[in-house]
Amino acid sequence: MDKLWQEFKSFLKTLLCFLLALLLLPLLLLSFLCAHFGNELANYVLSIKYPNLTISNSKKIRSMIDTPKNAGIFHFLLQVEGPCCFERIKQQYAAQLTDLRDKTGMLRFPKLRQKLVTCWGQYAWVNDSSGFSINNHVLLSTHKYRGRAVNESNIQEYVSELATKYIPSDLPQWQVIVIPTTLANTSTSEGESPEANSSPERYYILVKVHHLIIAEEDDLHVSEMLQLQDTERRAVLDMEELDQPPSHQLSHFVRQPQHIRKLVKRLVRLVVCRWQQFIYEFESLETPDGYTRVQVRDLSQLLSLALIVIVNVVLGYRHTMDMRRKMQRRFSGYRNGMGRLQTIQAILRRECEQRNLNWELATAALSHSLQPANIAKAWTKFVWRLNMNNVLLLPYHIYCELMALWDVCFRGRTNFTDTYCARLHLYVPLLLYAQLELLKICYELFKAPRNIYEVLFVQPTRELNILHKKSYAGRKIVSFSKSIDGAALRARHKFGEKLRESDFSLTCLAGAVHDYLETFAQELPVPSLLNTTCRTVEKGYFTDRTGDKLDHIGGVVFLQLPLRLPDALHAQQLHAIVEGIRQQQIIIYLASIGQTKYSVLTALFPHVLTKIFINFFSNNFPITITEIYGATSEFQSTWGQRVEDVLLFRPPQSKTCLSLNLHRFGDKYRLAIMADTHLAPDHTIITRSFEHYMETVTL
Repeated sequence: MDKLWQEFKSFLKTLLCFLLALLLLPLLLLSFLCAHFGNELANYVLSIKYPNLTISNSKKIRSMIDTPKNAGIFHFLLQVEGPCCFERIKQQYAAQLTDLRDKTGMLRFPKLRQKLVTCWGQYAWVNDSSGFSINNHVLLSTHKYRGRAVNESNIQEYVSELATKYIPSDLPQWQVIVIPTTLANTSTSEGESPEANSSPERYYILVKVHHLIIAEEDDLHVSEMLQLQDTERRAVLDMEELDQPPSHQLSHFVRQPQHIRKLVKRLVRLVVCRWQQFIYEFESLETPDGYTRVQVRDLSQLLSLALIVIVNVVLGYRHTMDMRRKMQRRFSGYRNGMGRLQTIQAILRRECEQRNLNWELATAALSHSLQPANIAKAWTKFVWRLNMNNVLLLPYHIYCELMALWDVCFRGRTNFTDTYCARLHLYVPLLLYAQLELLKICYELFKAPRNIYEVLFVQPTRELNILHKKSYAGRKIVSFSKSIDGAALRARHKFGEKLRESDFSLTCLAGAVHDYLETFAQELPVPSLLNTTCRTVEKGYFTDRTGDKLDHIGGVVFLQLPLRLPDALHAQQLHAIVEGIRQQQIIIYLASIGQTKYSVLTALFPHVLTKIFINFFSNNFPITITEIYGATSEFQSTWGQRVEDVLLFRPPQSKTCLSLNLHRFGDKYRLAIMADTHLAPDHTIITRSFEHYMETVTL
């Protein structure tokens, strides 16, 4: 009885939060309108006052919390096998990025040449890029570091020192630093790989890039900034993969809807296939060479051709407007004299001319169709097809349906794909599962207001730690672990649904953070829980050059990380926390994806109010965890050399001071840390402890 009463009270609380959220919707709408038109007015005024600048329209969270001393500069470290040829690398960056032009002869990535300045609290791009030189951005570092040759024993310290240096403010905010190394002659130091002395010749490339360059250059992918490509050659669109669920994320934080996505993809594929068949039958332009073009002689052919023209006009108009918006974002002085109606008329005129579609042809086709003989011929053909399909071929259709039913019942699939039984077998289960997922999403929306309130305000621990007490400079330092073999982990542990490999890696990471905070135990005790934010990034973020680059970035979840020495109970506790996240934070995860792609959350509130919220939450969540994963660990540079490893350092901003980036490519684990300089030199404890626990802990 008590359990039922508790569930009833919980339901009432959820209902109350949902009704309160509904009451706040008009205020959110009003806030959105004020923020939207206020931003548009501010950008319009600034664009008039400063015609030599292109005002940034970014609503990204990093754009709002950026400061000159704490800018959102992403760092990427590439470990390349082979001899270092600096001139070849510089030529590649010039040819593929800074000097690359599109079909119209305009620069494809103009923002790589433009300076980034602030104007009334807004970012803006300087239109004049005449002073740009590739020599200021692709740099060859010295072979010496503090009097010693740069090698595997001191590469971390050298890269960390390079990370602390700001990119000059009078230059575009990106840099590529090539770091040649020499083979170490001394014994390996603590924390270094024992194979360092016998390693082949290699060098490193440190890439720094401001987040706005990637965000506002629509066609610029991270893979192009890194000059990386996947060694596995794949088709742009693999129809087999459309029916497969996406790759599991490293920590399986939240399960995304699978059946709705699969149903939509199947329907899209069906529509595309039918549309292609329709075009092949009625289109007079795209017929094979030597084939007689279809002549428009009756009303059905005329209507079919008119439908094709209308669809092409809509698609052409959308493509034209997208290109105009893209050109306006690239070049503030770009103007097009044609209005929307004139654009539609021009596209319609072009499509009709290509298909010889005019009023004379339409009149002739209509008069031809209305002739009594042609009407009788059309009706005779219709009745014949109707009788053929429903009477003469009925036994054959019944036979096909029975064979399809037999295959479905005993084999689970059938080759009679044109039968009703095959269609029902394909779409009915998928439709039912999609409806169940839709109901679950509606239920999650009902629970969302309460869950969001509890996750953001109730569940976060109030325990203080040393990260709350420190003041921060804004400069960044880095540290990274050696590569850890995942096969060795599976040799020591048996992973399954109750304990996943990702749970073990997070357990070791929590133990490493515990060791770091324990060094300050005399000032503040180590908290039992630590508030963190987590998100995932796929390997395609580094290698893909097609599609939406943001598709490879997952949503954000809030994780209360239990801090203690790793053991079996610790791993089970973390596993239970992750399972709770999967049940409670689905809407938070999806909303954060919407913010990443479309800036839906920051568009709801004015910038000042958004900054207050961000500072409040970043103070409660001082650590961010990013899990980067990929099925393979193979990379290759565009100039042909093998890239042994790629590390991402996401910059902590606002009051977040520590960014932990856990990489798993193929069967290799590696931890990369970016922290504020005021956390040095103890931040290296995290990487050393992580290595130790991953290699020694047995659950």
